Amino acid sequence: MGTIRPSVLAVALACVVARMAAPGLCWGQEAPGPKTVRVVEVRLEGDIAEQRQVEPMLGPRAHLLHELTASIRKAAKDDEVQAILLHLNHPTLGLAKLQELRDAIEEVKAAKKRVYCYLNACGNTDYALACNAHKIGAPPGGMILLTGMRAEATFLKGLLDWAGIQAEIIHLGKHKSAGEPLTRDSMSEEHRAVLNELLDDLYAQFVALIAAGRNLPEAKVRDAIDGGPYCAKDARIFHLIDEVSYFDQFIESIGTDLGGKVALVKGYHRLGDRGADFSEFNLFTFFAALKPKPDIPATDRPKVAIVYASGMIAEGESALIPGGVITAAEMRKTFEAIRANPTVRAVVLRVDSPGGSALVSDLIWREVERTRKAGKPVVASMSDVAGSGGYYIAMGADAVVAQPATITGSIGVLGGKLVLRGLYDKIGVKKETLTRGRNAALFSDYSPFSDHERDRVKALMQDVHADFVHKAALGRKMPDEKMQALATGRVWTARAAKDLGLVDTLGGLREAFDLAVEKAGLKGKDVQPVILPREKSFLEALLGSAGSAVEPASSALAPLLLRPARPFAALLEALRDGSVLAIMPYLIEVR
Repeated sequence: MGTIRPSVLAVALACVVARMAAPGLCWGQEAPGPKTVRVVEVRLEGDIAEQRQVEPMLGPRAHLLHELTASIRKAAKDDEVQAILLHLNHPTLGLAKLQELRDAIEEVKAAKKRVYCYLNACGNTDYALACNAHKIGAPPGGMILLTGMRAEATFLKGLLDWAGIQAEIIHLGKHKSAGEPLTRDSMSEEHRAVLNELLDDLYAQFVALIAAGRNLPEAKVRDAIDGGPYCAKDARIFHLIDEVSYFDQFIESIGTDLGGKVALVKGYHRLGDRGADFSEFNLFTFFAALKPKPDIPATDRPKVAIVYASGMIAEGESALIPGGVITAAEMRKTFEAIRANPTVRAVVLRVDSPGGSALVSDLIWREVERTRKAGKPVVASMSDVAGSGGYYIAMGADAVVAQPATITGSIGVLGGKLVLRGLYDKIGVKKETLTRGRNAALFSDYSPFSDHERDRVKALMQDVHADFVHKAALGRKMPDEKMQALATGRVWTARAAKDLGLVDTLGGLREAFDLAVEKAGLKGKDVQPVILPREKSFLEALLGSAGSAVEPASSALAPLLLRPARPFAALLEALRDGSVLAIMPYLIEVR
């Protein structure tokens, strides 16, 4: 047997010593692998809504805006989370909702945590959201559809003329253009000027969001937008994204950045103290969905109610108005419950509405006023849109908070009717009308307004308009004359509206909630937020009225499929009975 050379023996002894010195290792154990880093995946897809009317019994719940922001803020405070990953799949959201999400993402950054974003294809607003990430990735076949903003107004006069329908529209305020799509085939000069100013403001905010997120000069961002759209490879060349890779490769890249193996946390919004609360169908969730829940939890903790007002403002639910509606009956019930409950100390009224019925808007304004007089502060928080009737219900609050890109204003009213005689003639229908009283045929669909009838309708509208202006002046604490100068029906971004005194503070739902807490004298206390109106249980929806029937399985697609028809349907529905409307130029879409 040969002798062992000293050099070999020294190496063997060194290995033994190193093995013994390694902490936590025993003979036969493997060396530890890379550390695990927890990354929360936040998926954004489809329509990002403000509220849900019926609690889903089958399948996963669609994510609401406040659920997404709560998940992001929760991750910011979670010591076991090292980063978040925004996974975008064509989410539909306006710039104000984008700014709401951005505010939550900034809290993650402030906590010294990384933010990543992965997208297969994206449009303008979702790309602006992606720019809040430290690193953006896309697959080799990905597309960055960065094209700039456009505003489109659809006009139906030619169609109505062809069908033999005449729209009799009266509006107060030179910028009150919501009726133009029925009476014109192009924009009025006043409407065009306002829309161009609005588009300039929104585009400037859009460019600034991208420039700040990508650390690029605004001039370079504008050039990049003018050069779009881009494939992923070209987007990387122009510094619009950081990495071209498949999703699994991007996850590995995140692990390299964070110095560990990524554990991707899905469904983080459903992870509570007791583990996962899976929303898929099973026997337990079936019976939980059947059981009615109390409107306001029976706890002694002080509460701030967050009251959602999303959709058209209407006298009742209607099959002609796709999507949710805001009714006086539902809002009265909600505010009465708030006033009757001593543990609810303040209210945040979250508005996402272009308006609708002037009467219903006034009835909701009254509920806000009664709640304030009952000693419970009300703070209005505006989402993407809070115009005309949407502004009406917010203007009586103690304070108005809105994101810079919120579209608001449109203080003014319109009214009228549709004359269908030409259509009846085309299809062979004849009517004979017998009347008693000079104005008995005022809202007949068989004849246009006479001069006297038009004067009476205009007088009625002037009374409603004057009341709108006076209450707006009271709420905003400005002279009626100053408010009258603003009440031309024009719209502004909240950034511009703040300078005019129509908005108090720029911010989101979090800022509005904190302000309500402060006004209620609850700062520093354990305050419980309560969302109202609460989601109906499956059983409540099933046994409720036809108008509140169970949402169909395709309801998640409805906002996208019906979006183009919604404004026309709402306007035509309101004109059927001659209602006076506080509605903004809702037939305009800025994309």
